[in-house]
Amino acid sequence: MQTTAILVVITILTLIGDYSIKLASNHASGLKAPAFFIGALLYGIPAIGWFFLMRTHSLAEIGVFYSAATLILLAGLGFFVFREPLGWREILGLVLALAAVLVMQSGPRA
Repeated sequence: MQTTAILVVITILTLIGDYSIKLASNHASGLKAPAFFIGALLYGIPAIGWFFLMRTHSLAEIGVFYSAATLILLAGLGFFVFREPLGWREILGLVLALAAVLVMQSGPRA
């Protein structure tokens, strides 16, 4: 359960960080926009969560779960908030991310 909680927190922080950086990229001041600094800070904080996850899990295991969750949430953020289209490639990528999660969850560890 602790693993899930850490993954949820670092995924949410990354999502908010991405949102902030996207806002900064649309702002005239770009890298000097406050939203960029907030996003960069929110990117760094999850490193603490990664540290604790790496003590008990393989990089492949946490990487797949984190990446899939981040991809799905970012695609939703882009589609619903920034009105970015989801084409067949994006949808296929999301399906493959979910497939990767299913593969990692099934079967015994080597």
